[in-house]
Formats: sequence, structure tokens, C-alpha cells
Amino acid sequence: MSGPSRRTFLFLGAAYSAAAQQTTTRPATPPLRYRALGKTGLKVTELGFGSEAVSDSSVFERALDAGVNFFDTARPYQGGNNEVFLGAALGNRRKQIILSTRSYAKTPKEAAADLDISLKSLKTDYVDLWYLGQKDQPGEITAEMVEVQYAAQKAGKIRFRAMSSHRIGAMVDLAIAHKMDVVQIPYNFAIGTRRDPFKMESANLDTAIDRLHAAGIGIVAMKVMAGGYHMERIEEKNADIHARAGAHVAAIRWALRHERINTTSVRMTDADQLSENLHAMAGRYSEEDGRLLAAYSDAIRPFYCRMCGSCDGHCPKGTPVSDVVRSIMYAEGYGRHDLAAAAFQHSVGKLRCGECSACTVACPNGVNLAERMHRARQLFA
Repeated sequence: MSGPSRRTFLFLGAAYSAAAQQTTTRPATPPLRYRALGKTGLKVTELGFGSEAVSDSSVFERALDAGVNFFDTARPYQGGNNEVFLGAALGNRRKQIILSTRSYAKTPKEAAADLDISLKSLKTDYVDLWYLGQKDQPGEITAEMVEVQYAAQKAGKIRFRAMSSHRIGAMVDLAIAHKMDVVQIPYNFAIGTRRDPFKMESANLDTAIDRLHAAGIGIVAMKVMAGGYHMERIEEKNADIHARAGAHVAAIRWALRHERINTTSVRMTDADQLSENLHAMAGRYSEEDGRLLAAYSDAIRPFYCRMCGSCDGHCPKGTPVSDVVRSIMYAEGYGRHDLAAAAFQHSVGKLRCGECSACTVACPNGVNLAERMHRARQLFA
């Protein structure tokens, strides 16, 4: 794997040192800010708790005590145990928070069954948002799937209908046509938009966000950390661990700099990450943050998929290249091999590139696809 230069990491370390000097007097309990979630009438904290890797319920309790009111989970997380952990932590404070979960089911029957199991695991009669999760092609959300949502809404099992997608450019028409209340999309400094300093292949994303916002559909940002890569994993000997923390804070501020993004679902696994994320909201996005993220974006370029869709359908063997690269991210960035394997199985199933002498697919954003496919064979063979 090609990594960033020593100069990049020296820059990152210096940038973080400057940022750290500004935050040494940060408040013990930073004030929380709230935004309207589309036309739902819900007011959510800018920082949402992405709970996918939490096994210590005290982290949930700390977030509740701090005032975080948006919690996001899914039926498959940790084999279903994540919903159990979260439900136990909420206890009698369930009505104080806005709760979302999702099903990755591919059929209406499976989706309906997932919802019933989720409600039981979460120890609640309803969820505020229920996502049809990881829907990237219009054919993946049928009229029957949407009818399951309507039926659940009528039965009082869900308050608002939602969907999540890594390809919102391809799904925005469907989201508007089916009058979804909320969508969840990847949104981070490495993807960028026309109005932001890191300009990638993002015109479709920018237009989609504008259209969703105009339709009154709430927008939740996911993958805010652009994979959450640790600097020491990028270049172990030269990495400055403090730079990772600086980029982590700056990434949250970047995602929240536009009002079109109503809230975030940020992955937090322990009390330290919770505290760091809460304090990220205490400050506003700055030029110093921008310089730090520009260097970080360059550092992850060879292996972070911007999900622009340019490689879709280009592999002669039919391999969904971007799904493979994203699956690897869960292992290398999040440190979650179980999540990586599950994502690979759900989206890819089988790697079909072993017969090729060389990778013929090119990434316009600089991902080294030949190296990534080799890494996928190591992880998922």
C-alpha cells in the first residue's frame, strides 16, 4: 500500500498542535446544538450516536446524560446484540430520545420480520425512524417494500419512514417519489461538494442534497470520518497519533458546516470517543481544520472509496468494485473484521477477479484498485 509522505505527517502533527492550543480551555460540558430533521418536526442534536460497535452500556448512559438525543442502530449490528445493548441502556429514558434502526432485508417479508425483532430487542413499542438500509439501486426498493413501511407506520411501530444509500444520486428520484421522511447518506471531507474545498466527483451528490432539502426530506450524514483510518495504520513508523485526533474533530466540524445536513450518525465505541466528539461541536469549522483535512484526504486517497460511482459496471468479471473497497474499509479503518466480512457478503458475495492478470478498472480519485483487490483476497478468500 502506498502511503503519504513524511512531510504530510509532519504537517498534520503541526496542524494538530496548533489546534490543541486552542482547545486546552474547552468547557467540561460543551453546549449541544439542535437542528430540525427535515419536515418531521423532530429536533435532533447535531451529533448523533452511531452505536454499531458499542458493548459497554455505560457509554450510552454517558451520552444520554450529556444530552445527546439521537441514537442510530441496525438489526444486524453485532449479530443483533447492539439493539439489545442499546435497549437495555435506554431503560425508562426511551421517550427522551429519537431512536432509529434499520433492516438490510431484500424482501418485504424479511423487512417486516426484522422490524418486529428490532422492537423486541430495543424493548420499545416503536422507533422514530426506520430505514430500508443500504439501498443503492432503484430496483432494490420496490412498492411492496415501501408498503411495509406504511403498514408499520399505520400500526404505530414507526413514526417516520427512511432509507439509507451509498448512491443517493441514483436514488434521489425514488426517495422523493415515495415521500421518504429521512435519508442517510455518506457525507465527508474526502467526498466533498461543489461548495466545499475538497472537490471530487461530487456534482451528483451536491444536486441530490439540494433536491432532498427542497423536498423537506431530512438528511443524516454517515461515514463522516471518511473511514476512520488511524494514522498509524497508514504509515506506522511516521504517524503522529495526535494528528488522528485532530482530523477526527475537524471531520465532524466539516460535516456540520452546512445547514442542509440536519444531523450525523458518528460511530463511537467508548467514553473517550464520546467526549472527543462532543467537544468537536464546541468549536466551528476553521481554516486550520481545512488544512488538516486536506492533508488527511491526500493521505487516504490510495485506499478510500469516494463512492462516486465511476467504476460501476466497468469490471469485466462483474465485481462491484466500490463495494469491495468499502468492505475493506470496515476492517482497516474501523478495525472491525466481522463488520467487513458481513458487508462483503451482503454486497459482493464472491470475489470474481482472480482470473485477471491485471485490474482494468481505473479510479478517477486515485484509489489503487489492483492493490485493493489483492487486499480483498487476503481478507475475504
